Amino acid sequence: MRKRDWHRVTTYNVLFVDDDENMLAGLQRMLRPLRHEWHMRFVNGGPAALQALTEEKFHAIVSDMRMPDMDGVQLLAEVSRLYPEMVRLILSGFSEAESVMRTVGPAHQFLAKPCPPDILIDVLRRSMALRQMLRSDAMRGLLASIKSLPTPPETYFRLIKYLEDPNASFAGTAQIIERDVAMTAELLKMTNSAYFALPARVTSPLQAIRVLGFEILRSLVLQVGIFQSFHGQAKEKALMEAVNRDSFRVAHISRRIAKLEGFELARVEECFCAGMLCSIGALVLLDCLPGSFAKVKARVLDGEDPIEAEMAEFGATQFQMGAYLLGLWGFKNTIVEAVGFADQPGSQPASRLDVPAVVHVARVLAGPFPGFVLGEAEGSAGRMPLDMGYLSQLGKQERLGVWMIEARQVM
Repeated sequence: MRKRDWHRVTTYNVLFVDDDENMLAGLQRMLRPLRHEWHMRFVNGGPAALQALTEEKFHAIVSDMRMPDMDGVQLLAEVSRLYPEMVRLILSGFSEAESVMRTVGPAHQFLAKPCPPDILIDVLRRSMALRQMLRSDAMRGLLASIKSLPTPPETYFRLIKYLEDPNASFAGTAQIIERDVAMTAELLKMTNSAYFALPARVTSPLQAIRVLGFEILRSLVLQVGIFQSFHGQAKEKALMEAVNRDSFRVAHISRRIAKLEGFELARVEECFCAGMLCSIGALVLLDCLPGSFAKVKARVLDGEDPIEAEMAEFGATQFQMGAYLLGLWGFKNTIVEAVGFADQPGSQPASRLDVPAVVHVARVLAGPFPGFVLGEAEGSAGRMPLDMGYLSQLGKQERLGVWMIEARQVM
């Protein structure tokens, strides 16, 4: 079995920015217990932050929203341009919907004041752990710089047209969005923002739309541009559509297996969500690095293992990249882990069948993944092997036949 080659950071450097000296002092007191774990610097305002960034390297920046001269969105937009690999967080008590929507591009996550210490610490620790998942500085920079993901034009314009219909429903809107990986990810990222203060994480487009309502959703789509239409070549567009169809298939197989195994409803929906999003890394590569992606296809068709081909070309697998991006955006650990270990769930200890194992099985049973081979391949090329040792460890190997029958109902 392939072993993960984790990249560890010995010191984590965090820059905190606020124009209120009392707030900065409060943050220092709150985070003082972590002074031996992290190197932290506290500066007054955007210009001082940009100066600090020229003097030393930081892994993350946490900025207030409302500041004179340069607000948090403007600061993080400049940080994104100059230091794309940095984790960017907004910490603000200014929680009007319009203000929050402005953070969609520049900020990875929005945290509302007053923010309990354990939540801020958890977000920063998770961002540190994500660095251990992805060793490539170039790939971290690429993923951290992403503001939105591409959607096939037909899907994008179908949603636009539907939202203009006075008879549009929540369910009808969700049916369009849930068939698209990029739209699903962007919508869930926004809805799970601290602005909405939800008691539990949203894992389905229908839930998300009910939280947002049509007016905010229309603003996100038509004014903020939370979704973007793909403008690449026809070949890449066709593959993107194939990846979306495949992801929807994986999501439905995951849901069916979870129901068969008696998962509670929340876990069933997590399986669907993780199954839908496990190909998000492929979409990033297809949109940003189509030439390198084509080289992976050639290597796989020559008989090379798909995962090894991706590691050789990108220094990471598409699953690691997808998990890194979802982690940056604040998705639940369960979803992040299921995506990151979709190819080898046995890398993580487990005593019972759970979301990562279900998504792994569904990914395999769905057949060759378009993202592996960049086209239609014959034979075993692009097929991911099933981790039978892991299923045996969980005592579930005898259930495989039942799952295969269930998967055929989706195919």
